[in-house]
Amino acid sequence: MTQQATTPQASAPKGRKITMANAFGFGIGDFYGGGFGQIATYLPVFWVTFAGLAVDQATSIMGIATIVSAFAALIVGSLSDNFYKYRIGRRFGRRRFFLIAGIPVLLVTAIVWVPGLPVWLYFIGYALWIIANQLIMTPYSTLPTEMTTDFNGRTKLSTVRMFISGVTTAVIPLIMTAALTGLGEQHSYAYQISMVGLILAFCIALFVCYKSTWELTPEEAGFDVRKIEEEAKQPFDFGKWLKGIGDVFVDYFSTLRIKSFRKHVLIYLLGQTFMDVFGQTWLFFVIYDWNKTAAFGSLLLSFALVGEPLKPAFGWLFTKLGPRKMYSLNFAGGIIGLLGLLGLWQAQGSLAEGAWTALAFVVTVWWLIFRAMVWFIPWNVFPFIPDVDEIVTGKNRTGVFSGFKAFTRKLTSGLATTFIGIYLASTGFIKPAKDAAGVMQYPDQPVAAQNGIAFVCIGWVIIGLLIAWGIALTFKLDKKTDGILLAEIERLKNGGKKADVDPNTKKVVEQLTGVKYEKCWPQAAE
Repeated sequence: MTQQATTPQASAPKGRKITMANAFGFGIGDFYGGGFGQIATYLPVFWVTFAGLAVDQATSIMGIATIVSAFAALIVGSLSDNFYKYRIGRRFGRRRFFLIAGIPVLLVTAIVWVPGLPVWLYFIGYALWIIANQLIMTPYSTLPTEMTTDFNGRTKLSTVRMFISGVTTAVIPLIMTAALTGLGEQHSYAYQISMVGLILAFCIALFVCYKSTWELTPEEAGFDVRKIEEEAKQPFDFGKWLKGIGDVFVDYFSTLRIKSFRKHVLIYLLGQTFMDVFGQTWLFFVIYDWNKTAAFGSLLLSFALVGEPLKPAFGWLFTKLGPRKMYSLNFAGGIIGLLGLLGLWQAQGSLAEGAWTALAFVVTVWWLIFRAMVWFIPWNVFPFIPDVDEIVTGKNRTGVFSGFKAFTRKLTSGLATTFIGIYLASTGFIKPAKDAAGVMQYPDQPVAAQNGIAFVCIGWVIIGLLIAWGIALTFKLDKKTDGILLAEIERLKNGGKKADVDPNTKKVVEQLTGVKYEKCWPQAAE
């Protein structure tokens, strides 16, 4: 079908009915989103084993590239919102354009799976991989809002998306288990064939998503095309452009004024960043501490699929317990699972091999269930955050909060990844090398390196979860307090006077915002 034939769909009413075919077409885009993070599990091992990089070089490339890409999160969000100002956006869409624009970028990133390249080329390839994620996923996440205003329709889109994303996190480790077992993990092509194949599959999924979705027209999105075209004929005003950029950054960092958001983003960053740490060091821990194969470690990760059917139960618990108690359950269970993984390392040799392996599966499944909660809970808390901001500013700034979270997420992940390599290198980590027959062999690591790997993969994560738990115990935002906020916002919108505020409502507002009630809700002098 040609692009001209699909144009009328883009102009469809916002109330257009969402079918399962539409939901699948949209959701398949998150086959890439869910698979994106899996790459970081295998790439450090590939670089250290086959590309000749030291462990600190490999993680520094990933870390610094991720920090650089953090700024792309701020730029892409604003660019996508305003892309109808440009002719190319009006031709291909302000959101969907980025889905197809990201495809050639993804294809170029396949160079990171080629051994023997210069370090700078690996850096460029991985930086493009991270930037492509921002380029694609930031606009992609806005599509449900644009495709329909129907609550059930949006729920259908998001549900199918999360299901596909969740399944992907289990399917990719299974694919890698088969590839490493069948082709031999001592050979670089075992990684290359499977990963390049996955990149091609990501590109196909994004194209299907592009063809299956639609968005608001410029007119529906509030853009005056005639005025835009007239302004385009005017000389470029650099000062006005620079002021616009400055305003964007001021808007983003103003989110930190909100007390509940500061706590939320700290909990979110600690959880997500240390999940990155675990993912990037897991195979090192399996290979060098457990003395098992990368294929075995990959197989264990595939049991993340167990968390998918439990998500309705997570949602039920979230509504019953509220964020604070749910976080406590999550972090306590996660720490127990991590201690179990550590205990399995210490139990080697004292248990029969069959019993040890069975325990490895049980403990890993336990850990993966609670790891899934680490992602699940913050995204269920986030929809309440803009309400806290609205009582202060009188505006709904959901996009600003989402963009700032993405920015800080990449920033902290990049810093953590960089420090992983620096620390492991300091412990005397030995790079793998080929034997006389040219087959890559994993060397026995010194005790200091083994301890260092365990400390990062398990210890760092436990410390991160403990800090997040401490913050979560002071988190006041929940369904009840959000209801009080919403009622107050509605009262003020309807002309209610701030002087007439209920004392309990005033207390809740100040607890959640960290701002004196008198300074909330911009209002003319009474």
